[in-house]
Amino acid sequence: MSDQRPKTSSPHHPIILSPARLLTVLLIILALAAGLRFWRLAQMPPGFYHDEAYNGLDALSLLQGKTFPQFYEGWELYQNDAHAERPPQETRWPIFFEGNYGREPLHLYLMSLSIKLFGATPFAIRAVPAFFGVLSVLTTFLAAKALFEIGAHASRITPHASPITDYRLPITILTPLVAAFTLAVLFPAVHFSRFGLRMMVYVFVETLAIYCFWKGVNGGDQVSGDQVSDIKSPAHLLTSSTLWFIAAGFLLGLGIYTYAVGRLLPLLFVLFVPFWFWRDRAALRQHGVHVALMAGTAVLTALPLLLYFWRYPYFFVFRMAYVSNRGVGAVEGKPWLTWLSNVWRVIAGLFWQGETHLRHNLPARPYLDPLQALFFLTGMVTALKHLFHPRLLFLYLWLLVMLLPTILSGDAPHFGRMSGAAPVIAIFVGLGVDWIGYRLAVSGYRSPIIVYGLLIALLLASALWTTYDYFGRYAHHPQLASDFYQPEWEMGQFAASFGKDTVIYLTPTQEELATIYFALGDPERLQNYTGEEGAIPLGIPGQETLYLVRPSAATSLKNLRNAFPGGIPGEPGDGYIPFTVPASRTRQLAEHTSDHRFGDQIRLVGWTVEKREGETAVTLIWEAVTGIPQDYTAFVHLIGPDGRPAAQLDRQPGGHPTSSWRPGEWVMDTFVIPLPPDLNTEGLTIQTGFYYLPTLERLGEAAVIGER
Repeated sequence: MSDQRPKTSSPHHPIILSPARLLTVLLIILALAAGLRFWRLAQMPPGFYHDEAYNGLDALSLLQGKTFPQFYEGWELYQNDAHAERPPQETRWPIFFEGNYGREPLHLYLMSLSIKLFGATPFAIRAVPAFFGVLSVLTTFLAAKALFEIGAHASRITPHASPITDYRLPITILTPLVAAFTLAVLFPAVHFSRFGLRMMVYVFVETLAIYCFWKGVNGGDQVSGDQVSDIKSPAHLLTSSTLWFIAAGFLLGLGIYTYAVGRLLPLLFVLFVPFWFWRDRAALRQHGVHVALMAGTAVLTALPLLLYFWRYPYFFVFRMAYVSNRGVGAVEGKPWLTWLSNVWRVIAGLFWQGETHLRHNLPARPYLDPLQALFFLTGMVTALKHLFHPRLLFLYLWLLVMLLPTILSGDAPHFGRMSGAAPVIAIFVGLGVDWIGYRLAVSGYRSPIIVYGLLIALLLASALWTTYDYFGRYAHHPQLASDFYQPEWEMGQFAASFGKDTVIYLTPTQEELATIYFALGDPERLQNYTGEEGAIPLGIPGQETLYLVRPSAATSLKNLRNAFPGGIPGEPGDGYIPFTVPASRTRQLAEHTSDHRFGDQIRLVGWTVEKREGETAVTLIWEAVTGIPQDYTAFVHLIGPDGRPAAQLDRQPGGHPTSSWRPGEWVMDTFVIPLPPDLNTEGLTIQTGFYYLPTLERLGEAAVIGER
């Protein structure tokens, strides 16, 4: 790629950035980015959202030495599809985490390190994206600087300071500085840097890969013409340029370990390199081998995860298929129409009608504030005049490829899936500011001091705009705490204040429990059951039991009070009522005792028979001897003198299936058997037991527990 310099000299003006001043400005920008990302990080957003907590659980499991795959909340149910042809391989160090739609590993390993340093807290989980959000500001500066080959000669803010100047487009050190500043204060970049997800880890890898690529290209540009013919010789294969290309390849491969969007990053180079080599044959001779090395390194780096996807293709497409067919923008059966409509939605999302999902954005706030939008459009339009300059075309292709994830979604604009576009959007903002500064100041229309002072004031106004919108309007949104599961987080913290041996139950059941699990530090500490259906888990004898009862579950609370008159109701929390049964409280609540065992899994502890008019009520207390892998059906049969059932009731324990029983746990349930009107109750015996409904195979022998 040629490096033509202008034939005319640049006009001089007093705005100068020496290397020391440049470093100072950059450090100020990074400090601003760190402040916006780390200030009150544990409290804002409030609570601890489910997906953050699920990530935290996997990171915690890594530290606890557990074997993967690990599933929480019933995610193992899709194993039948995922592992229909190949069973999962148990491992301590997974290359892909299969729960919660499947997640790439890099951010989870980093989160486990953060937990090691800071403890199992929301701060530890959020510190990872916050840290990489700050680093991404730096790498965006470096990527822009390398892309436009702004070196020491551009420390002075003057026009004609980059190889783009042969197209008469002034680009100076101001462009990467403003790009870094814009990313530092961009509302979505700030938010997703404070949200315990994986987007910002990807943004760091993305921008660093692009920086390394262009550093390699720039190094190659310095090879003289008489050396080009020898560029493939061994003497040139280990030049600094070669190492930059290898580093870029490594980062390209690393991208697929960060976020699903990383699978698209190689597409940027697939689109750009052929055009680049077609326009610049000297670049082909200089960098053909380098690009091949980059591609090979990328494949080798990605190979372990690619092999995993080859073994389990379900996880390669599962999440992408899920998000592309859901949302208000999805047109069922016509994905192409969805995508076409999404182009307009994304454009609108950038400028005037942003994402409405509260967890992702201040509802309807556009991606760019009006000042950023003005500079972004200016940069886009001015650069568009020189679209076919390879470096500017690379910029547009970068934007296009990184907008594809939200365009191909069913719920565009999705600001989280637009995270990969944030750096290139910031660079376009930098181009706009640079162009305006040049036109007004360097060309002599206005005093440079006034022009650049005004531009700096506008940029600072943008920073204040983001600060007010995020820590003011967004932080005080009345639904924010609920959307980030603050009630669940506070309930989990309350439960965690009890001793490690306390048995904890939540009623009624709910699907998403990761937030409470993470607060407890162990998913095994909490069980949930539907108390309205009758069964009452009694805990483990000799251990304190805590029940967290939702206010809507009035029947469950009434049943607990009846079963444990000595139980202790606590002060109601936000969305729950605690009910504690001391360890000394007896769990033997039946008239008769038993030691009958159903197979080697369940023991009958006791029973009570109550004769009523037209029905018989049988209360049973069971103990889980071991973990029970299947959901068994319990039965109570009234057997006549002829040995045949005269009346019966078969069902699973009400609201607490056997597969959720923990070893040592006692469970009580009452079976009310209606009696036929003409039934002769003389000589009836009562039998109870369990069987597996799909096969009707009984679990051990039935128990005879008395007469009617």
